[in-house]
Amino acid sequence: MNQKERIAKILELLQEKEKLDATELADYFQISKDSIRRDILLIVNDGLAERYRGGITLPIIKTKIEDYSKRLVINSQEKQLIAHEAVQQISTDQTIWLDVSTTVQFIAKELTKENVLIVTNSIDNAISATQVNAQQEVYLLGGYFNANSHLLHGTSLITQLANFYFDIAFIGASGINETGLFYSELEDIELKQTIIKNAKRTCVLLDSSKVRNTSNFKLDFSDIDLIITDKPLPETITTQLSEADVQIMLVKGGKK
Repeated sequence: MNQKERIAKILELLQEKEKLDATELADYFQISKDSIRRDILLIVNDGLAERYRGGITLPIIKTKIEDYSKRLVINSQEKQLIAHEAVQQISTDQTIWLDVSTTVQFIAKELTKENVLIVTNSIDNAISATQVNAQQEVYLLGGYFNANSHLLHGTSLITQLANFYFDIAFIGASGINETGLFYSELEDIELKQTIIKNAKRTCVLLDSSKVRNTSNFKLDFSDIDLIITDKPLPETITTQLSEADVQIMLVKGGKK
């Protein structure tokens, strides 16, 4: 096995286990510790893993966050399929929450149901929804402006959310594993918890690139009703979702 093949296998193992020990890798491939260190160095330098004393781990999400406009393009076909399925969950005369998420934004781009009130803290969602339908009702929550993500944030958002009760809330996530959903900021957790508390149903839109991404901030599966994704989730994750009574919906045309 040459180095390229070995690195491909290491990345495959890393996705499965999230953390790999250098000594165990050397034994696995039957190569010297110096050789495995060179492999690890290449992987870390490419930003595909983070190094710790004795091995490597999956990179923390916060170090991989990209410019919002670039993220909108990444996996856009899958995101559109997910959003299209999500729109089918919406009925007329409903109040819905649209999260700050490049996948959720595609809902705003194709929502044409009548008498639907959109509540959001995303300027992109507000613009997308009203470009499709100039008569679309949008309530934009106020707060401090984040120029990178085009969102409004701050403690005032939590106060304003107390005035709404959503028929369905659509939220995104930066990652998922067996223990829950992951987000890049602690503020995201409080906001999501408030949204979920004030919603009849909560739907998570998640493209398959988010599987096994982790960060410092986690939300468990409690009170999540539905996850819409483009590719079957690992069995270990689906088992946990089943135990939490979370429905999983695979979009039509999604990858097998």
